[in-house]
Amino acid sequence: MPHRLKIFVIDDALNIGQELLGLLREAGHEVTCRPSRQALTHTLVEYQPNLIVLGMSRYADEEMDLYRRLRNHRQLHLVPMIIISDDASLEYEMLDVFDFQVRPFDRERLRICLERLSGSRKYLPAVSFTDADLSAVKGFLLEHSGLHFSQHNHRILERGLLRRIQALRMESLPAYFNYLTATLDNFDEGNKLLGLLTVGETSFFRYRSHREALLHFVIPRLIAQNKSHGKLRIWSAGCSTGEEPYSLAILLLENFPELVGWDIQILATDINKRSLRQAREGVYGERSLRTMESSLRERYFQKVDKHFLLSPQVRHMVRFDYLNLQTCNLPEERHINRDIDLLFCRNVLIYFELETIRRLVAKFSQILNPQGFLFMGHSETMQNVSDQFQRHHQNNAFFYQKKESSKTKSVLTRGLSGKAGSTETTTPPPVKVQVKSTEAPKVPGDTASVLVPKVTRRTPEQLYAEAMAAFEREKFAASALLFDELLGQQPANAKALVGKGLLLANQGKYSDARISCARAIKEDDLLAEAYLLRGLILDMEGLLERALVEYQKVLWLEPAFVMAHYLSARAHDRLADTDKKRRSLRNTVRALEQSAEQPTIPFSGGLSRGVFLEIVHRELTDAPHG
Repeated sequence: MPHRLKIFVIDDALNIGQELLGLLREAGHEVTCRPSRQALTHTLVEYQPNLIVLGMSRYADEEMDLYRRLRNHRQLHLVPMIIISDDASLEYEMLDVFDFQVRPFDRERLRICLERLSGSRKYLPAVSFTDADLSAVKGFLLEHSGLHFSQHNHRILERGLLRRIQALRMESLPAYFNYLTATLDNFDEGNKLLGLLTVGETSFFRYRSHREALLHFVIPRLIAQNKSHGKLRIWSAGCSTGEEPYSLAILLLENFPELVGWDIQILATDINKRSLRQAREGVYGERSLRTMESSLRERYFQKVDKHFLLSPQVRHMVRFDYLNLQTCNLPEERHINRDIDLLFCRNVLIYFELETIRRLVAKFSQILNPQGFLFMGHSETMQNVSDQFQRHHQNNAFFYQKKESSKTKSVLTRGLSGKAGSTETTTPPPVKVQVKSTEAPKVPGDTASVLVPKVTRRTPEQLYAEAMAAFEREKFAASALLFDELLGQQPANAKALVGKGLLLANQGKYSDARISCARAIKEDDLLAEAYLLRGLILDMEGLLERALVEYQKVLWLEPAFVMAHYLSARAHDRLADTDKKRRSLRNTVRALEQSAEQPTIPFSGGLSRGVFLEIVHRELTDAPHG
């Protein structure tokens, strides 16, 4: 039998108080209604409510402050809360409440919520997760969203599940999973969980280097390519709350008057429905505009209290749609044109398995125009993913361009056309190469023997430099051949063994990579790169604590090894240790500032010192304090 609830209603401007009083008392519950100025925390503590209902009007900062005080109060954060508001976008910011309803509220939905709360469920500060229960959740998320949770992002999943279990006052993960998958009235629970498992924080013009590359390289090229038909198609995949596609629209309006009269379409898609609702409204807080020039704020935003409303001119340039990259049928998907010129998919692929990433990138290649451009996040790469794209490094940014499709030229060498030893060929080759004849070998003194130019043998140092340069440019086949040639000359070359191990690790061949690494350490147990490789292998396998031990060995040997500091920061981030992450990022900055000028930072994927510094500074700015 459901028990009687003590409900405290806080309402200032929505006039829900009287309506709720009658409804809740009719259902047999005890109800008190107060305006927010009378809802003092000590009053609420004394009342000991089983439920707090808070009415929130649009842009009401006092009510938002009250919500935060309640959420952070030592005792009151244990009390379930229902928010009723006329601002749908607030739901995205309130994923820890029992329920969120848009005014006018749904009486039947409220009745269901009260029935659930009338049970014996209490706030659980911690919940134990068995491997079997977590596997079921992981399988569901992988099937329905494509999100893959391995050991390295395991804690993100557990934290998200715990927050939703606490918000709903569930008694266990199996109970929550049943609610998520088998309950009809789960009020879009899947998307609420996704809101906690995906990174939604962003801002206008967040990536300055990408902006410069667009201004000075990408957009001018697209204008030149598309001038004959006057069309431009842009897709922001994983647009979150809209800052990215709106930034692109503003960039075009501000800098390219020649596009006036063009047919421009900007499509923005995301899996998070609440983010899309907020994006369509175009209302942003100060934090979203923190990296935007004041002149652009004044031109494209209207100040409304402490919020900023984006101009209709910009909003009308962008079309928002829900799209699940995992389950959509690209390129046949109705949302997507087949002739995309510019595709943004930043910090989205990090959630997917390698095979899913490869499949998605192959689909991206199908819908991109010839020589179309693809921008990814700074931590994302085509390494071991696709060979359909050429990497550019312009204006301190790196991005990708679809390779030109061209017919493969068949060059068939049929051997020598005349008598044995003849130097004539059916088609004179541009470069003379030695051809192994299938005929009888020439006898000594035969003047008709083929003359082969003398090839200068490269030194081990030259081979290593060329192999690493090819690796940084993602020319892995060429890099492998060069390392093989080097190991052919010097089988015990420790640096070449490390390079070979890197290539094997990138192919997912961790056992072979580990053997190559062990051979390198046997040859030179003071080689920092070998311990970096061992750390990377452990990192890729999700063994983060053990990886950190190896990165520390690198730093004992070479305290200014940039990538060891940075990879440590990434590992601490996945372990949810914010303080250690920030410390490692600061150490990365110091190492970069002290490093000598060089074309690229070793083992960084081809990043220059300047670009790397920009990336780390940005991550430090965005990293929360512990």
